[in-house]
Amino acid sequence: MNLIACLGIVWIIKDSYILEKPRNKLKLKSKFLKELLNCSLCIGFWVGVLLSFFEYFHLGIEGNIFYNPFASSAFCWFFDSVLDVVQEMYVKLKTEREKNN
Repeated sequence: MNLIACLGIVWIIKDSYILEKPRNKLKLKSKFLKELLNCSLCIGFWVGVLLSFFEYFHLGIEGNIFYNPFASSAFCWFFDSVLDVVQEMYVKLKTEREKNN
């Protein structure tokens, strides 16, 4: 399973401008959907499940379909967390530069 593909799908679902309107509508419908759509670990798991089944049933790739969702979940969570730290550092540095000017 391609973990980079899982990460891209998770970021599109969770953070993209393209899906912002449908994502916000879904978040208003229930607390469960709001929590799910804010959680890269959760979305990563379900994307991993879907891609594992797609690979197994449609592409005939025999891998460990039970392992892949957990790997996808961890991979997506890790890189989403790294991106959050990078964004926080950028905002902090930008704020400090504006104060000094």
